[in-house]
Amino acid sequence: MKKFLLFLSLFTCMSVWASDKEVLQQRLDKIDGFYARFSQEVKTADNQLVQEGKGDFWVTRPYYFNWTMNEPDKTSIISDGKNMWVYTPAVEQVSVMSLEKVVDNRLMLLITDSHNSIWNAYNVTRKQDSFTLKATDGSNQNFVISVLPTGMISNFTIIEEDGQRSFYDLSHQKLGKIALDKFKFTPPKGVTIDDQR
Repeated sequence: MKKFLLFLSLFTCMSVWASDKEVLQQRLDKIDGFYARFSQEVKTADNQLVQEGKGDFWVTRPYYFNWTMNEPDKTSIISDGKNMWVYTPAVEQVSVMSLEKVVDNRLMLLITDSHNSIWNAYNVTRKQDSFTLKATDGSNQNFVISVLPTGMISNFTIIEEDGQRSFYDLSHQKLGKIALDKFKFTPPKGVTIDDQR
C-alpha cells in the first residue's frame, strides 16, 4: 500500500509539473484521427475581413491529412504520409513536395505528430484549453490552437508576420482513424504537375 501511495504521489507531481507544451502534446496524442468540417475567417491586422471559407478536414496520425477548401474556391492539400499534394482545379495545376521539406504547412505537421522535431522550434503557453505556439526559429507564422482534454481540436488560428489572422472553427467532429484511401491523390488527366521533390 505504501508503494502504491508513493507511486500515486510521484505520478501526481509529474502531471502537475508537465509543461504547457507537454500538456498540448499529450492531448493531441489521445486521438488517432478525426474528421471535421471547418469555417474560415481571414482578417487583417486591423480586423478587416478579407475572406470567408468552408471545407472539410480529415486526419490520421501521423502525417496523413486531407484539407479540402470548398468555398470560395476549391483547393485540396493532401498528405499521403510522404508527399504533400496541393491541387487547385480552377487552374488545372497540382504541386507536389516532400512532406519532410514542407515549411508552409507546419501546423499540419504539429497536429499530426506530437513527436516531430519541429516542436523544438516553438514555445508553448497555455490558457485553459487554448495553446499559443510562438516560433523561436524565425518562422513567419505563429499559432493558437484550442484542444479539449479529450484531445478534440475545437479551433485554431494561424497568425502571419504582418498580423493577418486566419481563424478556423471546427465542427461536426467524428473521432477515429480515417481510411488511408482518403489520403491518396492521383492527378486528373490534363493537369499540370509541378514536382518539387
